[in-house]
Amino acid sequence: MVLTYTHPNPEEEKAPVVESSNNDHEHSQEVKGTPPNPKRTHTILRPKKPRVPEPTPNNQPFIKEVTVHMRVSEAVLNKHNLLSAIMAMQCITGKRPEIIKAVNDAAPWKLRRGMAIGTKVTLEGDAMYEFLDKLIEVVLPRLKEWNGLLMNAGDGQGNISLGFEPTALGLFPEIEVAYDMFPLITGFEVHIHTTAVRNPTGRLLLSGFGIPFLHARDPSKITKKDASSSDSSTSPENSLP
Repeated sequence: MVLTYTHPNPEEEKAPVVESSNNDHEHSQEVKGTPPNPKRTHTILRPKKPRVPEPTPNNQPFIKEVTVHMRVSEAVLNKHNLLSAIMAMQCITGKRPEIIKAVNDAAPWKLRRGMAIGTKVTLEGDAMYEFLDKLIEVVLPRLKEWNGLLMNAGDGQGNISLGFEPTALGLFPEIEVAYDMFPLITGFEVHIHTTAVRNPTGRLLLSGFGIPFLHARDPSKITKKDASSSDSSTSPENSLP
C-alpha cells in the first residue's frame, strides 16, 4: 500500500469545473469589459408654474398685504441708532414696527447673532391703502431721476418690491414737518404682495393704482422715421373732427 501511493502535486491540481448559467456568463463579461456609458440627459428640473385660472369677477387679483422694511447698518455700532428708524417707521405707517434681529454671525461687519439691525411693519386693510395712497400720490411724483418701474419687475408670482433712498423718506408729510427731530434718516423697502399668479397680472394691478411703469423700448433707440410717424399721427390734420 505504501509503495503504490502517490502524493498529488498541488501545482498540477486542477480547479473543479463548475457549470455556469447564462446569467453568470453575461455578468462575467460585463465585469471584465468596460461598463457602458450612462445615458446623459440635459433636462433641468424646474418647479412647475401654477396654472393661471380663467379670469372671472370672483377671482380678480388684489393686494393682500404691504411690508415696509428698513435696515439700519449703523445699529451694529450703536443700538440707539435704531430708535430713529423706529420713530420714522411709526410715523409713515401709523403702526408700531417690529424689530428684526440678526440670525447668523458676520465677522467682517462685526455682526453677532441676536443683534437688532432693522425694523419691519406689515400693513393690511385700510392702513395698507392709506400708506399706498401717500406713497403713490405724494412721494413718487417728487422723486428725482425716477421715471417708473421696469416692465420686467416682479418675482414671478405677481409680487413687486420697491427700494428707496434716504432722501425719499423725507418726502412723507409726517417726516417733512419734523425732519430735524430725526437724527438718522435711512432708506427703506416696500414689498407689495398680491394674489396674482404671474408678473403681468401683478403689474397690471399696480398700474391701476397709479404706479408708473417704463416702456420696454429704449427711448434712445427711437429712429427718426418712428419720431416723424408719431408726430404725423398727432398732428391736427390727421385728427378726427
